[in-house]
Amino acid sequence: MSNTLKVAHLQLLPLVTGVQRVTLDELERLVPEHFTPYIICKEPGPMTEEAEGKGIICLYSESLRREVSPKNDLLAFWQLYRLFRKHRFHVVHSHSSKTGVLGRVAAKLAGVPMITHTVHGFAFPAANSTLEKWVFLAMEWLGTKCSDKIICLHEADREIAKNKLGASDAQLEVLANGVDTTKYAPASIDRKLAMRQALGIPSDAVIVGMVGRLWRQKNPQAFVNAAINLLSQGVNTHFFLVGDGELKMSLEEAVKQAGFTDNIHFLGWRNDTPQILKALDVFVLPSLWEGMPLAILEAQSTGLPCVVSNIQGNNHLVTAGKDGLLFELDKPQQLSDKIKLLIDDKLMCSEFSANARNKVLDKYCIDKRIENMAALYLANNNISMGEVNEKLELRRKS
Repeated sequence: MSNTLKVAHLQLLPLVTGVQRVTLDELERLVPEHFTPYIICKEPGPMTEEAEGKGIICLYSESLRREVSPKNDLLAFWQLYRLFRKHRFHVVHSHSSKTGVLGRVAAKLAGVPMITHTVHGFAFPAANSTLEKWVFLAMEWLGTKCSDKIICLHEADREIAKNKLGASDAQLEVLANGVDTTKYAPASIDRKLAMRQALGIPSDAVIVGMVGRLWRQKNPQAFVNAAINLLSQGVNTHFFLVGDGELKMSLEEAVKQAGFTDNIHFLGWRNDTPQILKALDVFVLPSLWEGMPLAILEAQSTGLPCVVSNIQGNNHLVTAGKDGLLFELDKPQQLSDKIKLLIDDKLMCSEFSANARNKVLDKYCIDKRIENMAALYLANNNISMGEVNEKLELRRKS
């Protein structure tokens, strides 16, 4: 019998965005003497390629979908249940809303000893209708009932899980995201200039960037609109969108129609995001909802001042007037104005940069998060490794 904990993280898509990066960072750093890491997702892709290179075992459930599909959702549920029964995981750790519900219910029925879920922001506050909100709430409530541990990234989400979903204090843990502060570090002047040259951008240009999936949650339309607005005013700036998604074509068309294809650049998914961040002057994230976005922490660790939407999650990381600026989602002109403020005020940028970097070093280093996560897996409410193996042995005989 193996003396390691078999830990499976459940994701939806094999991309390398913030949520998937959290999984890769956690599994890569778990001590192999104590843990055997797995990733389960829809299909092979950039995330699984990177994972396999780090010795993480990848499994697939091809019926997983983001959109609601009774047929595919039922098939995905059955596939997950069979995977959990076949591989006898000690821990199943889910991410994202719908996948998290399917995964947690399947894990519960499969008898997985420890079921964990990380809340990367609740979707129901940004629901389009009352019906949609109640559907999201019902799903999250069901997932909560199947969870041994729910990891919240900050206290505000913990309160939501407790007060709206009925989670108990024993279920809830608050563990902030963390970043590799060596990988995401401020660039030297020479490194910054070299990266700009590689990207074909003038060395003296101002570059404003956004990193994230091009879909509704991340609100990339607000970034593009602000870019077009500023360029129309004659502000000589370059704008980078790092990521891909269903909104990319419509965003590219909007940029083309505005005539700014030379200044607004769609870089797609990149495996050199730490280097791209080093080329930027300002980072923007206009999300509609978030948990604790890794993209902001990575930008802050790189020493970038940030302009972000004033929503729960974002405003836990950016302190207005100290390490960045906040704008209101219902006042889009604020985004343009605050980007321009940072473009024009170099001293403010410098102060924000130093404060952001120091904050990440003090509070959001990845090593402490992994230490806490490993201890959580091992403890499992005081369930020892021997007790976990006893549960598995009893289940094999059943």
